[in-house]
Amino acid sequence: MMALNRFQTNDCFYYNTTDNYIQCHDSRQREIRIATDDIVCIIPKHETIGNGYTMLFLGRRPRGASGDLQDDCERLESVLFSSLPPELLSLHLCESVPCHLQTCGCETREVHVILSTLSGTGRAKHIYHHVLQPLLRHFGLTDYDVHETDSPYTITDLCRSRFILNAESGVAQTIILLSGDGGLTDIVDTFHTALKTPSYPPTIALIPAGTGNAMASSVGIASRPVSALVTLLRGTPKPIPVFSATFSPGAQYITGKGRSRAHIADKSTNESLPPRIYGAVVISWGMHAALVADSDTVEYRRFGADRFKMAAKELLFPSGGAETHKYTGTVTFTRGDSQNEGERVETMETREHMYLLVTLVPRLEETFVISPESKPLDGCLRMVHFGPLPPQHAMQLMSHAYREGQHVKEDQVYYSEITRLRIDFDEKDEKWRRVCIDGKIVVVEEEGWVEVNTGNRCALNLLVPSDM
Repeated sequence: MMALNRFQTNDCFYYNTTDNYIQCHDSRQREIRIATDDIVCIIPKHETIGNGYTMLFLGRRPRGASGDLQDDCERLESVLFSSLPPELLSLHLCESVPCHLQTCGCETREVHVILSTLSGTGRAKHIYHHVLQPLLRHFGLTDYDVHETDSPYTITDLCRSRFILNAESGVAQTIILLSGDGGLTDIVDTFHTALKTPSYPPTIALIPAGTGNAMASSVGIASRPVSALVTLLRGTPKPIPVFSATFSPGAQYITGKGRSRAHIADKSTNESLPPRIYGAVVISWGMHAALVADSDTVEYRRFGADRFKMAAKELLFPSGGAETHKYTGTVTFTRGDSQNEGERVETMETREHMYLLVTLVPRLEETFVISPESKPLDGCLRMVHFGPLPPQHAMQLMSHAYREGQHVKEDQVYYSEITRLRIDFDEKDEKWRRVCIDGKIVVVEEEGWVEVNTGNRCALNLLVPSDM
């Protein structure tokens, strides 16, 4: 179903620019006000106008009476102009289809669109039908395959059955991914688990549809809905660095909203090797992992990113009146030693922890800066840690992350670049042995462990803003 373009007629609009808006009107005195931040692109020489332009922008539908997040969605709309000011054209004119979307040309290329139907509040299908599909049609692009997820394994199955084979056989691919961090991790993990390094690494165009959208926030395409679309048209591909997490043999994925378990090891790989997962965003244990796991329910997900704050409150102030849990285990890490120009292995003196997170990205949400020294896609792992604190103090400390990462300046927080990490768990209850990797939850067996290392190869590219 195509989006309804309210102003798509043969009449041209005229304009006045005021501050950050374009005030438009036509010969029939119809008016529309477009925020310049909502402009996706300007296409030259519409077929009905000799030298005119089509402006594509996002129009917003008001939130419904129910207050449902699904009602507050954008739609792609268009307006025809006979002329536009040079300053607008210099910023938004898109005269040709970018090479990563061209399926006809000097190289064989496939374009795929993946709709992660359960990501976040379930907006992926709406974004596709009302924004992405109309945008691609404006450029005459219809030769692409659309895949809707119908299980937790849809994306990994697609990678194994098609994307990896294409990459190994020299077929260029662009994967437009409407998902959160979990869908990206599925692709990252499956490609890096494959034995071969692809000769043609696919390019991923991420359109954020998850809850936190850490990767999208970190590369600057989540601040405004239009940012990801502009990057799709004008972005530059850059390699995606990864980390590997190797687990003790009994570790398993937690699936089905916490009710089921799934093996980590790929059946096609050597099952004598310990389970290993590759990630591109974050791995955590303690409060962060617990709140991500506990908030993964239908009831919590309808609150969007606020579900994390709600789950955190329950963990810090248990409704049953119990004390806040102290996570027990031995943490060992390796970091650079500038004096000896080598590396130094350190073991934390404390065995009680509240928050332990290792990340490749600066932001977990658009305004939540977990690692202020991290640069997007720089491949550097950084660790954020603090031990048990009074609940109110812990909440106040982490609220400073919303102040551009000021929490890392607190005395209770250890913050450092590292190259390796190992956690040996000492918890009886598996609830406190859950590990979060890019939004996915792994439970480790009693007396189990996990080791984290920086990756040594890049098998995928990510489209990022051209000025990043």
